[in-house]
Amino acid sequence: MKRTFLYGIIALLASVQIGTAQQELQRANTLFAKKYYVDAIGLYESVLTANKSKQVVQNLADCYYHTFDMASAAYWYTYLSDRYPDRVDDTHYFKLAQSLKAIGNYQEAEQVLKDYYNDLDNAEAILQLDAATIYLEDVAAMGKRFEIQNLPLNTSTSEFGAVPAGEQLFYTATKKAAIAKKYRWTNQHYLDIYSHPIAELEKDDKNSKSLSKNLNTKGHEGSFAVTNDGKTLYFTRNYSKGRSQTHTKHIANLKIYRSDFVDGKWEKAIELPFNHSNFSNAHPALDPTDNILYFSSDRPGGHGGFDLYKVVIGPDNSYGPPINLGPVVNTDKNEQFPFLGADTSLYFSSNGHPGFGLLDVFVSKNKKGAFQKPDNLGFPINGGYDDFSYVVTGDGKTGYFSSNRPTGKGSDDIYSFKEIKPLLIERCKQFIVGIITDRTTTEVLSNTTVELLDDQGQLIAAQVTQDDGAFNFTADCATNYVVRARKDGYVEGTRKITTDKKRKIKKDASIELYSIIEKEKAIVAEKARKKEAEQRLALQKAQEREKVKATRIEKIIKADNAIVKRENRTLIDTEEIRFDYNLWYLRKESRDRLSIVVQTMKDNLDMVIEVSTHTDIRGRRTYNQILSQKRADEVKAFLVKNGIAPDRVVAKGYGETRPILPCSPLEECNEEDHELNRRCEFEVVNWDYAAITPASK
Repeated sequence: MKRTFLYGIIALLASVQIGTAQQELQRANTLFAKKYYVDAIGLYESVLTANKSKQVVQNLADCYYHTFDMASAAYWYTYLSDRYPDRVDDTHYFKLAQSLKAIGNYQEAEQVLKDYYNDLDNAEAILQLDAATIYLEDVAAMGKRFEIQNLPLNTSTSEFGAVPAGEQLFYTATKKAAIAKKYRWTNQHYLDIYSHPIAELEKDDKNSKSLSKNLNTKGHEGSFAVTNDGKTLYFTRNYSKGRSQTHTKHIANLKIYRSDFVDGKWEKAIELPFNHSNFSNAHPALDPTDNILYFSSDRPGGHGGFDLYKVVIGPDNSYGPPINLGPVVNTDKNEQFPFLGADTSLYFSSNGHPGFGLLDVFVSKNKKGAFQKPDNLGFPINGGYDDFSYVVTGDGKTGYFSSNRPTGKGSDDIYSFKEIKPLLIERCKQFIVGIITDRTTTEVLSNTTVELLDDQGQLIAAQVTQDDGAFNFTADCATNYVVRARKDGYVEGTRKITTDKKRKIKKDASIELYSIIEKEKAIVAEKARKKEAEQRLALQKAQEREKVKATRIEKIIKADNAIVKRENRTLIDTEEIRFDYNLWYLRKESRDRLSIVVQTMKDNLDMVIEVSTHTDIRGRRTYNQILSQKRADEVKAFLVKNGIAPDRVVAKGYGETRPILPCSPLEECNEEDHELNRRCEFEVVNWDYAAITPASK
């Protein structure tokens, strides 16, 4: 009974925990839909241990992303792509890459996108990514272009969008009041417009004042533009008459308003006619004539996200239709916070053009009324976080910008800047240099054609050397090249060169050309050298073989009593082989004695012998020669019959030409002497039978 009761308690607690987790998830999703990101984070984290579904992880990552905790955002976006690779899209990978850039992991950010595009077989996107990487390397190579200073008026909450207006600096900040309504996206107060004396910029925000109660409401009043005379203000608002201007899912749309400065005060703001409740218009800016109003909008028909637009302001304060600035300026991401310089250059922030993370500031030059391809302003204006609200003052070299970089005082801060280096973005270049010389004489060669080729052999540039024999090519970084040199009377010379990413350094590609005549001489000499070397090697090998052979023969002779060395000859020692007078047939005892020769040759299969037979000096020389040859042939026939290969036996009759005893005069020799001359010998003439007759084996 007690056990049943205990199980019931456990089940009840489990159901309560499940119910609580479901309630927290529902609350988190509701807060997320309202963009109350700070409040939603804690709830998502509490259910995360039991629920790591794609939606929970994605919403948590988005909360961190929108509240600029980029390290946490990068972690959960990475988790999401690893856990659910087939269920996330390009928006997710874009945010992951932006998060990684924000925390300084640029190479990882690039690789994340490259892997994603490879999975999609999107070669064009990879080419664009590679081009953007090279471009950003070129921007970074400019180094520090500005001196910047965090203004003393900044606080731990948000200040941004500074614009000089006469002797005042207007800027946007969270409401500077102890008690005020909070904007639950960030849990900071809503935004108002403030003014601060420019002469007192070295002082904190205690000298800042709310611009006007007619302008600042309970909602947001933000980025703005002021006419040259300081009497008209265009600004952004998302709260009017005590309620949000919304369209769906609790999202408050932004609208642009106008207020005139009359009789020492700002009049009640008037909403501009091209606003709409279904999309946002924000971040107004004026051209130097105050006749064109620029702004950012996510209205339908754009290129994606927020685009930059312009409207013409009529003399009666009427407004023409909004005109999109086009695809040169706008991307499929966000373009915001425009500003027009005195030279009508367009400055704006974007996360769609090649940047270092989140929003970067760009400039688009105005040529004959057309905005050109934007350029990134570089460091330290731009970094890994949001950099925006760039405003240039009269001299064109100083001004203000805003950033939420972690090194600031907190949230968005206003910085002053001074340009110390011009915007000069150059492709990474190196110099391939060298001198052409004669290989033999080392003299420099003039009038030599030197060509620079790519790694596919296509000609890029060519030069002809002067008296100093020098050449100099400008080359791209991290590229493979071939340098080729040609001159009459010389052999063509080439050299491969690979440049790296060190800018403006010299790569030596000097080439020594070989005179054709000298080369031919060298070829002949080389052939002779090789032939001599081959002969020397052959002799060495032959000597080594002979040495090995001699050692082997010595071992054989030492081991076999039938083989003897006499003077310079190696013989098979047998008892005397006798023939009847005037005959060549073998006697019986001779055949028995020849068995030693047969066995010795069978024991040494590489042995080749010469059977030499001799006569005494009596009788005619010719007859003796014929008789001795017949006797040698008879011995060979016997050996062959007993299993010795014919080509291992050389039969040679010498007649009376090689007597042991000369017997001159004839009477000096007795019968025993003549019998000594009538002999049969078995001399080993070769020990390499297998090597010289491979076909017989």
